Amino acid sequence: MEKFIQVQANIHCEPCKECGARPVIEQIKGQFKVRCPKDKSHYQTKPGLIDINDWNTKNKAHPSLGNKASSNKQAS
Repeated sequence: MEKFIQVQANIHCEPCKECGARPVIEQIKGQFKVRCPKDKSHYQTKPGLIDINDWNTKNKAHPSLGNKASSNKQAS
């Protein structure tokens, strides 16, 4: 069984964009990866230092383009 280090609750982490799980830290031979605890195929950071910023950038939910409220307005 794999053992993970839980990210402290007071540190902002975007949930995994694939499944919504909170990321964990995995240690492999002295290097660390931030990854999804449920599936290795979901995004994970490169081995090295703990990079929460990279995780947040890759898992940020992007808002849809266009604004429904402004699309109904007619040009004057």
